[in-house]
Amino acid sequence: MSSPAPSAGRSRIRDTLTALVLALVVGTAMISWWPVYESGDFIIAAAVAIVAGSVIALVGAWRAWPTWRVIVAVVVAFLVLGVPAAVPSRSIGGVLPTVQGLLDLVAATALSWKQLVTIAVPVGSYQALLVPPFLLGMVTATVSVTIALRTRHPVAAILPPAFLMVAGILLGVVHGGYALPAGLAFLVAVVAWLVLVAIDDRRAIGGRRTVENALADARRVLGASTILALALVGATAVVLLTPVQARTVVRSEVQPPFEPREHESPLAGYRAAFAPDDADDVMLEVTGLAPGAGLRVATMDTYDGVVYTVGGSDGTSSSGSFTRVPYRLDQEAGRDGTQVRLDVRILAYDDVWVPGIGKLERIEFGGPRAETLADAFFYNDATGTAAVVTGLGGGDRYAAWSMAVGDATTARTLTPGTSVVPAAPELPIELEGLLDDWAPASLPEGERLAAVVDGFRSNGYVSHGTDGEAPSRSGHALDRLSQLATDQPMLGDAEQYAVAAAMMARRIGFPARVVVGYRASDATAATPAGGMSLLRSDLQAWIEVERADGTWVALDPNPVPRPVPEREPDQPLVVSRPQAALPPPPERTQVDVGEDADDRAEEQPREESDQWIAILRDVLTIAGLVVLAAALVASPFLAVIVAKLRRRRLRRRADSEVERIEGGWQEFADTAADYGYPIRAGSTRAEQAATVGGLAPLVLASIVDRAVFAPGGPAPGDDERVWRSVDELQQRLAAPRTRREQLRAAVSLTSLGGYAVSRRGGRA
Repeated sequence: MSSPAPSAGRSRIRDTLTALVLALVVGTAMISWWPVYESGDFIIAAAVAIVAGSVIALVGAWRAWPTWRVIVAVVVAFLVLGVPAAVPSRSIGGVLPTVQGLLDLVAATALSWKQLVTIAVPVGSYQALLVPPFLLGMVTATVSVTIALRTRHPVAAILPPAFLMVAGILLGVVHGGYALPAGLAFLVAVVAWLVLVAIDDRRAIGGRRTVENALADARRVLGASTILALALVGATAVVLLTPVQARTVVRSEVQPPFEPREHESPLAGYRAAFAPDDADDVMLEVTGLAPGAGLRVATMDTYDGVVYTVGGSDGTSSSGSFTRVPYRLDQEAGRDGTQVRLDVRILAYDDVWVPGIGKLERIEFGGPRAETLADAFFYNDATGTAAVVTGLGGGDRYAAWSMAVGDATTARTLTPGTSVVPAAPELPIELEGLLDDWAPASLPEGERLAAVVDGFRSNGYVSHGTDGEAPSRSGHALDRLSQLATDQPMLGDAEQYAVAAAMMARRIGFPARVVVGYRASDATAATPAGGMSLLRSDLQAWIEVERADGTWVALDPNPVPRPVPEREPDQPLVVSRPQAALPPPPERTQVDVGEDADDRAEEQPREESDQWIAILRDVLTIAGLVVLAAALVASPFLAVIVAKLRRRRLRRRADSEVERIEGGWQEFADTAADYGYPIRAGSTRAEQAATVGGLAPLVLASIVDRAVFAPGGPAPGDDERVWRSVDELQQRLAAPRTRREQLRAAVSLTSLGGYAVSRRGGRA
């Protein structure tokens, strides 16, 4: 920020217009922040910040405040307006700040940045996460307007909004759905500001405002707008035809703070829920759960042959990435989706996993630890698993709004989805034998899956291995699954049936995962509020498979509890062998070898050709994007050059010879102004020639004056001679200068419409 300059002679109307245009530029830069918040509170906070910063800069320029006073004004405005605008939940009536609100506001200036990139979006007005855009918006507006009003380089006022837009991109979302609209809106606003600077510089010269000058200004704006529109249309077409990929932002590189691999798998302690002393403990009271629906605790998609877990051991599984959910999530209803509200009261349940159903949209905690639980809540949208770092305990309660998909009535109509789940060990040979018996490979995938589910339900028996039940070993490692397939009768519980069914579903081709949760039984008691009390023994496990439309549907492979028959002797696994040996392959002849070699020779070039085509396509795509980016960056400069060429053409082809002669002199004077000569529009041609210096400009000025003011008018051919002299003088002005100086003069805004200098009388 430069030293303040008196502004007594400055038009306050012009300064206000400058601040309004720059506020528009800052507002378009804020568009890149919208996907992070998607809330009306964000619009209010951004508007308050931009208006406050612009007003501070205007008052500071009008009253010639020093830098320190402007900074103090920004700090005071931040403290006074910050709580109502950026921390509305801590304000009184949405207007007056509270002490706690001020503490949150100050703390958020340092702490909210990391929270913003470790939380699921959109965040709305959650806690103090509106502070980053509010603070940056106020500072950006203040600095931008101050640069425009109090420095000699008003064009540089676009740099702070550009920084604000880049910050929104870096701290924003991975997908770039708003990238194109935000970029185009910001580019249009920047060009509008540059045109305003050019016109404002023309007015600051002191020349007369005539109808011709006004029309010239209008033509320049129209010409620049046309060129910009063509560039935007071309850029939009290229972007729309280019495949959209996830972009790398800060959010995509920051590790989430909740690590599910640090907690025991919910399936590992499954058998403990059926201990006789604890089986009847009331775990949860739930209202809103449909009869027969499962209340999920956690969804697991990673199996290492010993235990099913939430998230892989290497951290690459999508089920292992948890983020905070402060406000809401936008969930698609899908074909079978319905919105469900659950009201849950915690009794004996004590774990980090938050029971729920379907895809979570919003959650509100209650009880004495409501705020603590909200701060510690994390969610994985890929699997619908939620957790609180501090763990749930007796007395906690919450209301959750979710989008639930009804259980599939039949698996026979399903076709496999395309999701990629973490790799798992090979299916044990015993389960492979069951799969061949129950679901031959000749059947469609859906019928094979239905046969597997029916096979476990009809052939299996349930035993938790407790007192009074048939012996049944716990665990779900590969050897336990092999034992499940060979025991006669088949004996186990949901821990083994769910894992075995998930592995067989994956072998068929379905993406599959295991879910642990609670299912109401016939003995489940109703609550006075119309809900149900879920016991510890209501714990259950089932599987989910993905169908072709991307929806995960639940399937229950668990047998209905019934008396277990007497154990039958184990039968060795019979491996069927072919009845007859296959005939040996025919002997290879030289002709066969030659034909195979020819086939391979024909296939190899085709593969190499495909690779070269793919490489060429990638190179052309990258080159096209580079050219597009270069065109967007260069479009404002090209607009200036095109405007000057059009101006020269109009002058040289004017209707009358006198206008062509005057136009020649104006072209020379414009060139001199672009090279930095302090030429003024109100001075005579002789004075302008003297400013440039040298004999040739003075001679040309006298020739032009004589041709314009002579009683008989110009002689035939004077206009061509004047323009030849102008071309020679332009070459003389460019000759001693470097290529960089010549390029700077070519894109200079000084001569657009006049011979512009800065509004303080110095050289622009």
